[in-house]
Amino acid sequence: MCEKNLDFITTLRKNILDSNLPGRNSFDRMRPRPQDKTSMKFPDDCNQYAKAAVLIALFKENGSWHFPLIKRTEDGLPHGGQIALPGGRIKHGETAENAAIREAQEETGINPEKVQILGRLTPLPIPISKFLVHPIVGVLNKRPEFKPCPMEVSCIFTVSMGELSDKTKQKLTTRHHRGCQHLIPYFDFHGREVWGATAMILSEFLDIANP
Repeated sequence: MCEKNLDFITTLRKNILDSNLPGRNSFDRMRPRPQDKTSMKFPDDCNQYAKAAVLIALFKENGSWHFPLIKRTEDGLPHGGQIALPGGRIKHGETAENAAIREAQEETGINPEKVQILGRLTPLPIPISKFLVHPIVGVLNKRPEFKPCPMEVSCIFTVSMGELSDKTKQKLTTRHHRGCQHLIPYFDFHGREVWGATAMILSEFLDIANP
């Protein structure tokens, strides 16, 4: 990598490892909430939650940093059809880093040997599915040759750091859920709505990348 690229990666690694991560302050900005502003607290005890990991896989292309997002297949499951970071359940005896890389390979074809891990972001509890998601940040030396898994992924697209930083991409809508209207913050990437857990994770990543 050139010196400018290394400066960004070095700063990003330092912010992840050395700073107090913003965590829930960042999550709250993109967290769905009831329209009546009822308080929605994060669970204090996640010991009974299953553990999962996702990968933010950075690579440089055309002078700017990008990362991939996937659109899950419509499989009838709670997160079917949604846009997400590649990832999945952590297996017994597996680290969050290994799980994130393994799942990214299975879902997108990213070569595990090409991923350099920079660190972890704040684990995010998802009460509706009882998962505790560990976001992992990694970097690749070039754009990977994406190969979506047809059983799990309907498409893969990439987002630049410039798009993620663009305030006009952050929007708000309302949806009816469990008997009441909810305010749903989301990122709009060329008509693709990124909301929920993925948007909350990207909110913290954005704060770390642009402190």
